[in-house]
Amino acid sequence: MTLSNTALVTLVQAKNYLRTREADSSHIDAEYVGMGDVGGNKIFTLDKTPIEGSLKLYVVGVLQVLDTDFTLVTATITFIVAPGNNEPVTASYDYAATSDTYEDYDDELIERLIEAATKKAEDYTGRAFVQREIVETRIGDNRQALKLYRQPIVSVDGITVGGDDLASWSEGLSIGRIYHLVVWPLDYEIVVTYTAGYGANRAAVLALVPDAVLAVLIAIATWCDNRIGVKSQSISGIGSTDYGVIASLPEASMRKLDSLRTNLF
Repeated sequence: MTLSNTALVTLVQAKNYLRTREADSSHIDAEYVGMGDVGGNKIFTLDKTPIEGSLKLYVVGVLQVLDTDFTLVTATITFIVAPGNNEPVTASYDYAATSDTYEDYDDELIERLIEAATKKAEDYTGRAFVQREIVETRIGDNRQALKLYRQPIVSVDGITVGGDDLASWSEGLSIGRIYHLVVWPLDYEIVVTYTAGYGANRAAVLALVPDAVLAVLIAIATWCDNRIGVKSQSISGIGSTDYGVIASLPEASMRKLDSLRTNLF
């Protein structure tokens, strides 16, 4: 799957956001480091380089103290006194993730979440983020004003009423409205072609609607972490979390988007 040009964030941006804090991104809970031997080996090597302060090193299950029982240089452990023969050395620690901690097969899922989150954010705000042509079909209601579904509107490029081109109309683009010079004929099909959006491409839009970018990333993270569809979780004495479902935006995303819901109705 390839992201559409109207997706608000890239795959790399979504993955970087899903990493959260470096210290939390990857964790090794019980690494077997090695075994003490009759030769009195003092030097052992971890699989990864621990993030500073995260290493817990054990000999026969007894916690060792850094700079008292051992020293650490990158991933190399040197014991002050060698572990005894057949005494296992184990470790738990956090390590810095690479820029891409997800497998390739996750890419399609994350891209689908990006597209879904972008659309939900646009639907919630009545906005088009990345500029594009929109063809909108409406039904006349005998009123003079017609409110278009997406803002900000750059231009109205054409209107047909009952299949015939409308020669002239008036515009209130700042509030998303177009006006028939008389009224929009009752029950006639009205097709409006217009261009809406904040910028010509994703890169131009990112700095213009930062709250929307964060809202989309929050939705992606929430849905990705909750693939089985749990709507909420409560823990006694701690509180509850509302995860939301892909049918609706998470509460945290909606709060970020509320400032964009102007002139929506």
